[in-house]
Amino acid sequence: MQLTDITVLEHANTLLSNNHSFWLCTITNTYGSAPRPIGSLFITDGVQRFGSISGGCLEDAFVDMLNNDYFNKCNQTFVYGEHGQQAASYAELPCGGRIQLLIEYVDANQIERAYFQQWLDLAHAQRPYQRMVRLDSQSRQLCAIDTDAKPLQNVEQIGDDITLHYQEIFQLLLIGIGLVSEQIARLGLLSGFNVKVCDMRKELSNTWQFDKKRGGVDITWMSPDDFVSQYTTANSAVLALAHDPRLDDVALMTVFESKAFYIGAMGSVRTTEKRLERLKRICGFNDQQLSRLNAPIGLHIGSKTPVEIAIATMADIIRVRHGVSKQEL
Repeated sequence: MQLTDITVLEHANTLLSNNHSFWLCTITNTYGSAPRPIGSLFITDGVQRFGSISGGCLEDAFVDMLNNDYFNKCNQTFVYGEHGQQAASYAELPCGGRIQLLIEYVDANQIERAYFQQWLDLAHAQRPYQRMVRLDSQSRQLCAIDTDAKPLQNVEQIGDDITLHYQEIFQLLLIGIGLVSEQIARLGLLSGFNVKVCDMRKELSNTWQFDKKRGGVDITWMSPDDFVSQYTTANSAVLALAHDPRLDDVALMTVFESKAFYIGAMGSVRTTEKRLERLKRICGFNDQQLSRLNAPIGLHIGSKTPVEIAIATMADIIRVRHGVSKQEL
């Protein structure tokens, strides 16, 4: 689950607390091109809308169908897209693909309030959990799962029972405050990542203009090696952005022992060569270990400004996250 979907759950809880019933849509499968990934959420009470299943066009079609009493109030699946000519198809995606939705009606009662509060608590805990929904009923359940569990599928269906697996939220761990760090933090939050920023140079604290009060991230003041050890998981991207070897190198010396899916460091080609030499000499890392380092950081798009560097960096992180090789670009 992305942070953007957690926002949808927060809106769902607000609707329920105000005694508003609503419809919940979850993407359970996609065929061909589709603008939103599996697991994405959309809710509407017929007027207010939160989240997205397509970026706009299908949301309009869904509300039109609600106004025409197209859906009954039991859990059901529905396929958007005319490909295959299924009877359950209604609207075509501009990109030509199809999207399968799990559609649930949520009544504003105490049971549903407790359910969605539990769901929000599990999501905020940022640990794996699963949601079980039975079709042709209003039955749904939630439970936490083993943190080491790695389901083969995001969604599994056996008969009328659908299980949706939610893994840890992907996160960005940024070493060093600065203009590039600020722009990466902004883009990371917009992309649904959980973002943490570490530094130990408290004399620079007044230079950070993107704290929580401004909708951003507060600085974690601690040693970079402790920071990396404490927060890095297999769903973490760790970026050395301090331009100070006392911070960057200390973080990198620790992160190569982790399962981070992305390791990056900012700096020129010459700076990168010196950094690799230091890591080999001091830590004894071999070429295979150091091949995990993405440096100079980001896709090569000629970026110069902090915003451009942030865009190139986030594009590369998203590329690695989705398993796309540079040769495929």
